[in-house]
Amino acid sequence: MPLHPKSAVFKPANSPFVALFEQNRVPSPEERKTIQQLLVEKTAHLSHLNSQVPKRRPGKKHTVPAELRTQLAYTRRWLEFHRALISPWRQLPAEILSAIFIFTLKYRGDPDEDGSWADDRAGTLLLCKICSAWRVIALRTPALWNTLSIFATGLERPPDWVSTWLTRSRSSPVYLQLLWDSRALPSVIDSLASAFANHLHHTAELSIDGLCVSDQIVADEAYPKLTFTPSVESLEAPLLTAVAVYLPQGSVWDWIHAACRASPCLSRLTTSHPSLGLFPIANLTELNWIHRAQMSQIFQIFEDAPRLRHVDLNFDGPVAPCSTASRLTMKSISKLELTSYDHLGEFLAQTEFPSIVILRICSLDAWPGPTFHAFLSRSLCALINISFFSCHISAPEIVACLQHSACNTLESLSVQDCTPVNGDVLLEYLTYHGPEHFPCCNPNLRTIKLHDIGAADGLLAEMVGSRCSMTLSSSPRGPARLTELWFTFTDVFTVRADHPNDWKRLRQLEKTMELKIRWPDIDYFGD
Repeated sequence: MPLHPKSAVFKPANSPFVALFEQNRVPSPEERKTIQQLLVEKTAHLSHLNSQVPKRRPGKKHTVPAELRTQLAYTRRWLEFHRALISPWRQLPAEILSAIFIFTLKYRGDPDEDGSWADDRAGTLLLCKICSAWRVIALRTPALWNTLSIFATGLERPPDWVSTWLTRSRSSPVYLQLLWDSRALPSVIDSLASAFANHLHHTAELSIDGLCVSDQIVADEAYPKLTFTPSVESLEAPLLTAVAVYLPQGSVWDWIHAACRASPCLSRLTTSHPSLGLFPIANLTELNWIHRAQMSQIFQIFEDAPRLRHVDLNFDGPVAPCSTASRLTMKSISKLELTSYDHLGEFLAQTEFPSIVILRICSLDAWPGPTFHAFLSRSLCALINISFFSCHISAPEIVACLQHSACNTLESLSVQDCTPVNGDVLLEYLTYHGPEHFPCCNPNLRTIKLHDIGAADGLLAEMVGSRCSMTLSSSPRGPARLTELWFTFTDVFTVRADHPNDWKRLRQLEKTMELKIRWPDIDYFGD
C-alpha cells in the first residue's frame, strides 16, 4: 500500500510503543515478545522490498522508484527504532550504565605538557548527546562532572557554563584547576576563582597556576594577578586534601590561606608563597615549597611537620654547625627532592633519612662527594630511585654514587642536564659483562633515563642490549631485565649521523624485546 508523503519518514510517535521511549522504560516481557514478533515481520517485509529493487546493469543508470525508496527508508528507520527499544543496554540498570560511563572517561593523571589535568569534558558531553536516556543518566552521575581544568588565557569573559557544570557534581568531591599566563584577563581570573570558591565546601583538590610563563616577568605590574577576596570567615573546606598554588607577585593569597586553614584533612601542599607559616603544616604528608628558604626554616619545617613523607625543598644557607647528638633524623620521609646551589653538603651533614627510597638532587654547583656518601652510610637507607638534574657532577662521581651500598636496590636512574658529561664512563659501568663479573652492578635497574649525554657510537645500545635480554630473568647472578629507556645525546642536531649503530640496534631491541624507549624528539631540532 503506497505511503502518504506526510508519513514517508518514520517518527517515534508512529509507534504504538512510543511510551517506552518517552518514559525511558524497559519493555515488559509481554511488550518485548510483541516487539520481537513485529521485528520478524518487518524484517521479512524489508527483504521483500529489497527484492524489488532493480538490478544494476552495465552501462545503464541505476534508478529506484521513488515510492520504493520511501518504503525502504521508512522500514529501515522503523527497524532501527524498535531494535533499540529491546537492545541489551536498555536492560541494564541506570547504576550499571552510570559506572560504565565513568570508566569510558580519561581520569585525572599526570599533567600533560601545559600542566593541565585531563578532565575529559568532551567525553562527558558526548555521552549526553547519544540519546535522551543516556543524557538523563549522565546528568544524574555526579562523578562525570567532578573534574574541571580551565586555561583562562584567550577567554574574553568567564565561561557561563562553569557553575552549571559544577552544580551537576552535586555534593561529590570535586577537583578544580585554574591556569593562566601573561595574556589572561584579571577579570576572567577572578570570576573563575569566585566560581571555584563557591564549591570549596566539597572540593577535594585545588590547583591554581598563574605562572605558566617564564619566571622573569612574574613581577611585572601588568602581569595578570589573582585579586579575588571573598569573605574568608565563611569558607568551609571539609574535604580539601591537596592544594597546589603558584601565583605571581602582587596576588592576593588571603582566601587560599583561609581555605587551607578551614580544611581539617589537608595533607598535600604545593606553594610558591614566601611564608610557609601562614599555612597549616602539622598534618602534611607531602610538601613542595617553590621558594628559596633559609636552611634554618627548613629544619623548623621538619620539626613542625613530623608526618612528612614526600618533600621537595629549595634551600639556602648556611646554618651553624651541629654535633652528632643534635643531628636531625626524619624516619617518616621516603621521597626527598633537594635544590641547593651551594649548601647541599651542609644540609646532608646534619640530617639522616633512614626511610628514604626516592632521592632527587637538583641545581647543584659543586658535588659534595664525601659528605653525600657519609649521608647515605649514616642513613642506612635503601634507594629505589635516584635522579640528578642540572648538577655539576661528573660521570665518575655518578658511578661512585651508584657503587654505594644504598644504591644496590636501585630500580630507576635518571641523569639530566648534568655537566661535565662523559657518557662513556657511565655506560661502561652500567653494561652487564656476564655472570663472571660478580656481583653485578645495580642489579635491580629496570628504568634508565640519560639525557644530554656524550658518548661514543654504539655504547648506549651495547649497555641496553646487555640489560634487556630475555635470558637475564633465569640468571641468578645477572641483573633484572631493563624495561624502559629514555635518552638524548648532546649532539642533538646530528644524532642519527653520529650514532648510526645506536640508532639501528635500539630500533631492533625495541621490536624484539619488551622494551619501552622514549626516543629523542629529533624532529624538533630539524633532523
